Amino acid sequence: MSHKPLSEQDYQRLSATLARFAGHGCMNLERLDGFFAALLAGPEAVRPAECLPLILGDAFDDESAFPSEKALEQFVALLRGHWQDIAEALKQGEFQPWLDADAAGQTTGNDWAEGFAAGMELLNDDWGLLFDSPDNAPLLEPIMILGFERHPDPEMRPFVDAIDAETRAELLASLSPSVHGIHDFFAAIRRQLEQEEQELDREEPRRPH
Repeated sequence: MSHKPLSEQDYQRLSATLARFAGHGCMNLERLDGFFAALLAGPEAVRPAECLPLILGDAFDDESAFPSEKALEQFVALLRGHWQDIAEALKQGEFQPWLDADAAGQTTGNDWAEGFAAGMELLNDDWGLLFDSPDNAPLLEPIMILGFERHPDPEMRPFVDAIDAETRAELLASLSPSVHGIHDFFAAIRRQLEQEEQELDREEPRRPH
């Protein structure tokens, strides 16, 4: 069954629902996009429904958050639609991060990169494969720089001074190729593991009857 992409109206509805729970520590759409990108490009796909507590924050345990069971189902369907939109874009080589301008009209990419970093934490050990790969670890640089720019501990921030506009533009432009590179890196590992498993199955000696 082919996937029907979410419409602009769907995205407005998804964004509005997420914004309604902002006070509960819920992700906004930009952060959600980074989070899903990490889950889909990373070591193994984690389903959106499994991540509802992380996405909704305290609203997940609030029974009055959604007026009805149907409203919650519609919200989950929108999440799943966005998830599939990203999966499709990655497959086609056309992924672009969802970046919104802040109140000052600036596109900083921080929410997106922080969402990506939150997604990485779910399978922390497996992401170590990428950090340990000299050729591919640099793919994480733009994401880590933007993801830790606002870290509460100044020691964790990549730059002492603010990132200038030109550097930020370069970092934002690097996000899409980075995500594709990360996706390819883990896809190659999965293929190799599957191949090794198949070879082991073939080599298993047949037991005599």
